[in-house]
Amino acid sequence: MTNKKINKLQAALIDENLDLLAIVPGSNFLYLTGGNFHLMERPTILLISKNIKPIAILPVLEVDSFNKLKLDADIIEWQDSDGYQSAFNKAYEKLAPIKKIGIEGQRMRVFESQAIEKAFKNIEIINAHKFINKIRLNKDEAEINNLQKAVNIAETSLKETIKFVEEGKTEIEIKNFLIQQLYRYGAEGIAFDPIVLASDNSALPHGHSRKDYKIRNGDCLLFDFGATVNGYHSDITRTFFVKSVSDEQKNIYEAVLRANQIGIEISKPGLTLHELDDTVLKSLADSNYRELIVHKTGHGLGLDVHEDPYVMRKNHDVLEEGMVITIEPGLYKKGSLGVRIEDDVVITKSGCKSLTTFPKQLTII
Repeated sequence: MTNKKINKLQAALIDENLDLLAIVPGSNFLYLTGGNFHLMERPTILLISKNIKPIAILPVLEVDSFNKLKLDADIIEWQDSDGYQSAFNKAYEKLAPIKKIGIEGQRMRVFESQAIEKAFKNIEIINAHKFINKIRLNKDEAEINNLQKAVNIAETSLKETIKFVEEGKTEIEIKNFLIQQLYRYGAEGIAFDPIVLASDNSALPHGHSRKDYKIRNGDCLLFDFGATVNGYHSDITRTFFVKSVSDEQKNIYEAVLRANQIGIEISKPGLTLHELDDTVLKSLADSNYRELIVHKTGHGLGLDVHEDPYVMRKNHDVLEEGMVITIEPGLYKKGSLGVRIEDDVVITKSGCKSLTTFPKQLTII
């Protein structure tokens, strides 16, 4: 069958002055074909040109799975015993002449790129990451529904996990319970290895849960996690306090919450990602905790947990209807605590809508 997404990408190649795109298994491959294949030692590559049907270079063991997608594509298969280079050579014969090939610079591996260079003589290979991902920036209704389902599962799982939390439990115990709840409530997978951090460990934005630290009265407890539904991910962060909260903890939390709320309030079509990040970070800086700022405001969300557009200073791309981003300001005091509050937000015609609704007021558990 024809594929509207692939056709759209083919049409865009003309404007980009690109002859060919090479797509490897991952989020772009899934978006374009509906096929969820895995990166492995056997190259699996979809070649999309401007003027002929796509060509799939496939190891024999993946051919039947690819055929189930019912795509209008030519297949060049190869056996382990013969090696894959001949398949790339055959693709060149079908596609030549080719001068410029775009690859997924953040995903394609060296041996795959070398196989292309060896087969396609005298070509220019460019990193087409931004160009390829551009067609995924604006989510349609079905994509947003998948994201909302992933958010709902995550929030229900967090609600149950909070009931499980008590003094004496370790971060890893709480994390494992959270994972169980995600699957219990319908996640097909976890978006990433959940982050459950207490006390001084929470000051590490991407820390790892400890099995030897038992949470106690006065601890900050940070959750950062997500569910996966039909390939789409949620990404949520909430921070709580165990039994009690100090004045400093309260002040830091309120500063982060205020920045989070400002970010959501101003997000709308036409606002640049620079302006959004700059405004949120200025709010944090004005709170007397400037020295505790360590990261940008957020990132795009969809088939990848982190994808375009990135909410950061010097990114002057503008928000558009259908984009989904995270708003996740944080403050981190080394050796003491970290506070982050993260919402998943879809840009609408006149503003934005938060897909996340889990309460954000300061909560002692």
